[in-house]
Amino acid sequence: MIHFQSNNISEYLSVVAVTGKLNETSRSHFFQCISDTLDEGFSQVIVDCSGLGLLGSSGLAALLMARKQARRKGGRVYLTHVNSTMSELLEKTKLSTLLAIYPSTDSLLGSMSRGELVSA
Repeated sequence: MIHFQSNNISEYLSVVAVTGKLNETSRSHFFQCISDTLDEGFSQVIVDCSGLGLLGSSGLAALLMARKQARRKGGRVYLTHVNSTMSELLEKTKLSTLLAIYPSTDSLLGSMSRGELVSA
């Protein structure tokens, strides 16, 4: 089971906290949540992974689909609070080079305010 909680920071920035497992069963719900957020006009979506217990291969595909959807609409998807297991998986699959990953939402927001964003 997967749950989402959105917190709109500004008219263009939303944080989506993900709780549960991002796998074959939940990937379509995750992608739909991100798509809906982008369709609502939020061009920047932060995916808070602090409550994410499992990231399967289908979850990785959903993250890439979300990134592609955001870029198509001129936006970005960022990952925050990625745990060590997820980080290793993203490194091994080289997806860490495609996804913008920050240690925390606060550190990302600080980078945004200083104009210091990674280019993923």
